[in-house]
Amino acid sequence: MSNDSSSEAQLKTLMKLTLVFDTAGEVLLGKGAPAMMYQAGRDAGCARLDTLGRAGDEEEALRLALNEGGEVWQVERWREPGSDGLWIEDKDRTYTWVIFRRCPLLSLARSAGSNLGGMLCQALHGYIAGSMESMLGRRADMKVGHCGPRACKILVELRP
Repeated sequence: MSNDSSSEAQLKTLMKLTLVFDTAGEVLLGKGAPAMMYQAGRDAGCARLDTLGRAGDEEEALRLALNEGGEVWQVERWREPGSDGLWIEDKDRTYTWVIFRRCPLLSLARSAGSNLGGMLCQALHGYIAGSMESMLGRRADMKVGHCGPRACKILVELRP
């Protein structure tokens, strides 16, 4: 067996295991599974301060938090119509939108039928938000704007 076919078999097996965890977790935890997994992911991301260090600004924190996994992800920024920049200052928050074009969870949903926006997505969003929070020392959250078969649009919010 070649290395390529072995790696492909391992990837397919990992995707099946991930689907089992996604399905079993939602059955076990019930309707609250996505919220619980978001918080668990967020806690894990917040615990990364020792490995990430501090970021100089929102853009650097977002770039560092989304940079893990390199070629596995394709993430774009979305600019709100009429806005001058990617980050928008509001009275009680700073926010931006990101578009996930390529993501292992999108691939899993297409190939195995996992629940987009569900437990696994929420754990990932919580992890990224927690990572940003640990780098910036500000509350960070990620909220689903849209989850679809080709892309997901996610709101990233920072609070003082």
